[in-house]
Amino acid sequence: MTDLALTVVWPDQERARSSFLERVAPWCKEQWAAGRLLEIEVRLHEDAKTDRQRKYYHGVVLKTIAAQARPNGAQFTLKVWKEHFREEYLGYKTVTTKNPLTGKKVRRRVRVSSEDLGVKGYSRFIDRVSAFAATELGVTFPASFEQWERMQVDPDTGEIVGAVCP
Repeated sequence: MTDLALTVVWPDQERARSSFLERVAPWCKEQWAAGRLLEIEVRLHEDAKTDRQRKYYHGVVLKTIAAQARPNGAQFTLKVWKEHFREEYLGYKTVTTKNPLTGKKVRRRVRVSSEDLGVKGYSRFIDRVSAFAATELGVTFPASFEQWERMQVDPDTGEIVGAVCP
């Protein structure tokens, strides 16, 4: 293995053990032999995928929309598109709290953030934004878009297969 990063998903203890012994440990030895320092980070699988989704959404989807979309001949920044789609597809929720001084209930609108979404929700959000951009705004996405859609986790090894977004 010559990659500078190794991503492994461990669905259970037994596969984690075998994967560590067969893949992770040899890879670490290779890197140390090449004089590299290593940093290990272990986190929940969902969080790792969400990070990739976030990078893909901002780095490919929104960037492409900002570069290509011209509704009514106007061009808008990535930040404007990000807020537009957040408001359009995620909206607001009403939160009820008690005022600690008066004891009265207070209701207020709070914006829903994409950070509140799990892996499936974020995936649906990306799909909706991409579909709208392609059909309504005429945006064409780069080849990495199709590669992203094919990204999967191998159930036997727990490794990410297919393309990983930039």
